[in-house]
Parts: sequence; structure tokens; C-alpha cells
Amino acid sequence: MDNQKLTFAGAIGVCFKKFFDFQGVAGRREYWYFVLFLILVSIVVGTIEQILLPPVTVAADALAAALEQDPENLNFELLNAAFIESVEATPISNLIGLITALPLLTAMVRRMRDAGFSAWFLLLSWVPFLTFIFTVLPTKPRQTKPKSSPSA
Repeated sequence: MDNQKLTFAGAIGVCFKKFFDFQGVAGRREYWYFVLFLILVSIVVGTIEQILLPPVTVAADALAAALEQDPENLNFELLNAAFIESVEATPISNLIGLITALPLLTAMVRRMRDAGFSAWFLLLSWVPFLTFIFTVLPTKPRQTKPKSSPSA
């Protein structure tokens, strides 16, 4: 489809039709209309979930606040409970996320190709996640030498 004539609804349709299509390209209009659609859906669904599921949302917020009380001592049981509560607080968003994950990924791969980059560059988005994992690993025992003070 000609990217200049692609409408908002047309872009959404193209991205869902090319659900499994990692080949070809996706123009800026196609990609960004689809991303805008996903953002708008997230806002609407998130608002609906906040209205319809306030007790679950309040429980998830309370657990998150408890985790923030003592950031030095990470309580993994509390962290796990907060994660489960947050997942339970957003069931519709989670379902929509699962449904739209693959169409978004294929659109991203096609957009990268259209911009002249390899789709492998998308792996760079994992760097912050991996960095977080490295920072929560336990301390590795090792011998350290005291640093010498700089000469004055």
C-alpha cells in the first residue's frame, strides 16, 4: 500500500494483516500509526481497569509502597507478591499486550529494514534489562587491595 495514502485505520489493518510477516518494509506512517493506536488503547484500557478493579489496584499499590520503604533489603517474597498483584490488577491490558506483541514486533522489524538497519539492532533494547539483572546479582567474594592514596 502506498505509504502516503495510508490512513490511521489502514495502518492498523496492515500491521494486523502482516501479523507473521517479517519480510518487506514498514514505512514511518504505518509504524507510528500502529504505535499511536497501541498507546491510545493502553490509556483507555488502563483507565477502565482502574475504574473496574480498584481493590486489586489498591492492593498492588500497597505492596509497591511496602517495597519502597526499605530499598536496601530487597524482600523477594514481597517483590513476588507485588508482581502477582500487578498482573492481577491489569488482566485486560495483559491480554491486549499478548495479542499485539507479535504484530508490533513484526512492524518493528519491517520498520528497521525500511530505515536501512538490520533487525538485529532491536536486541539493543535488552541492554537496560540485562544491566538491571547484573545489578541485583549477589556480591562475588574476592580479595581487594586497599587503594593507595594519591600523592600530594
